[in-house]
Amino acid sequence: MPKMKMIIDCDTGIDDALAISYILANPDIEFLGVSTTFGNIAVDQSVKNSLLILENFGRSDVKVYRGADHGWTKPVYERSPSLDAVHGHNGIGDVDLGEPKGKAQEQSAVDFIIESARKYGKDLHLVFVGPLANFANCIKKDEEAMRQVGNITIMGGALTVQGNRNIYAEANIADDPVAAKYVFGSGVHFNIIPLDATLRTLFKVSDIEDWQTINQAGKKIYDIARFYYIGEYQNEDIGGAMHDPLAAFASYDPSIITNWYECNLTVEENGRMIGAFEELNLPEKRHKVALDVDAKRFTETYIEMLKKMIENCL
Repeated sequence: MPKMKMIIDCDTGIDDALAISYILANPDIEFLGVSTTFGNIAVDQSVKNSLLILENFGRSDVKVYRGADHGWTKPVYERSPSLDAVHGHNGIGDVDLGEPKGKAQEQSAVDFIIESARKYGKDLHLVFVGPLANFANCIKKDEEAMRQVGNITIMGGALTVQGNRNIYAEANIADDPVAAKYVFGSGVHFNIIPLDATLRTLFKVSDIEDWQTINQAGKKIYDIARFYYIGEYQNEDIGGAMHDPLAAFASYDPSIITNWYECNLTVEENGRMIGAFEELNLPEKRHKVALDVDAKRFTETYIEMLKKMIENCL
């Protein structure tokens, strides 16, 4: 059976790094590349972090592409100081991985995604786990190509729970609500992994302590993850939610989601993801939203796969 072809688009903070790690660890996925954007950190740092995570696991063959450096309505990126507590100043828990040996490709993230969409069509899986400027720019440039993609999954939004950026909004959507509204209002169908599902996937430091004892690759990813597991909720006993890894996992195996809700959504100015009133009764639904997840199977499978990959690193 041919491997699943996958691209991840991310603002490479800690859970993004852990999502990249999952794709690397899954032997059934052909990792086509990482496209980067602003969000948890500036896009240039996102490029650097992505390269470093790939190199940490000996996978510099996976290429990295530079994408949007600011939102659709903001001329420059302004990072929230509150992100330091969750992702660290450098986006990967202030762990020093040195300077990457590689660099971003000359081709832009948007052109890479569109080229891949045209080439692979229904065989392609796209996973967007940052603000949606790159996704929006792809649709704006070639919506037909994006309509042909077999599976598109985003991590974003909050439907039945409070947001993590404000009471209504989740961070990825709130960081660029205008681009998100454009994406949601387009004719492109996609799956959504919101906080409703990801908040059920809490990992603790104790779940991954043995990673650090295996080798240097394991020690580095453990140190990065540990910062997040303590920092997201300032409580080691609570841990951290696996927002972005769940989106990557659900793209590969949608059965991990135990409750999908089909609907047509829009995004408000404050970043709230909500049902589009004028489209409530349309027979065609563009969006499938994850409302619950088999957290135990996800947790156990993810940890086992990462541990096996770490053990195989020299």
